[in-house]
Amino acid sequence: MSLRLPYKEQSISEVLLGCLGFALIIVTVIATEIVRDRQGKGIGEKFLSGSLIPGWIWESYTTIGIFTFGAACQQLTSNIAKYVIGRLRPHFFAVCAPQPRITPAPAYIQDYECTSGKSEAMLKDMRLSFPSAHSSFAMYCAIFFILYIQVKGKWRGSKLLRHGVQYAALMGAWYVGLSRVVEHMHHWSDVGVGFLIGAAYAALVFVFVLKPKKYGLPTAWDQPAPQSALPRPALAR
Repeated sequence: MSLRLPYKEQSISEVLLGCLGFALIIVTVIATEIVRDRQGKGIGEKFLSGSLIPGWIWESYTTIGIFTFGAACQQLTSNIAKYVIGRLRPHFFAVCAPQPRITPAPAYIQDYECTSGKSEAMLKDMRLSFPSAHSSFAMYCAIFFILYIQVKGKWRGSKLLRHGVQYAALMGAWYVGLSRVVEHMHHWSDVGVGFLIGAAYAALVFVFVLKPKKYGLPTAWDQPAPQSALPRPALAR
């Protein structure tokens, strides 16, 4: 019965999700590195092939490159699982219209033929339900963004503003996963595993590949202001 849901057009395509995810990270990284460089918290200028490169460009290039590497790894992991497992999507009957008609009696039927006349691409895609690559990429972007802002997006203003932005990114990924279930593209377990894959890759790539501790010790901007020493009382003569 879980395969008899109607077919719906997806509201968030792979291209749209990819553009939004990369745009979020690229804009955030570049803006953050420029601000840090102007505050004197950057790595300074670097020499590359005899040319002097501003530090914020080097840091942005490194961070975005590592983010892209992690995105490729998590996407490859999800796609390998899709083709190996081949779980049917919830709209399988609507897309395939299998013959002979499957009765409600519990049974495994492997010998059937799709008679819906749908394109070969749709018939292939209906077998790629587990895990949800949309959910995996969305959660990967959200967790990477949250960790990056937590480490490098520090300012003297309200901390709630930073945490509010982090929460918004997490809710954006959560919405992407929910939309995949509501639009009958995935089972809830497909989305759950996709979230786990994306979160795991984001944490691993950020901690062990990007290595945020290389940014150095906290500067005076992040450290609490030292308490002023009290004047010594004059010694009595």
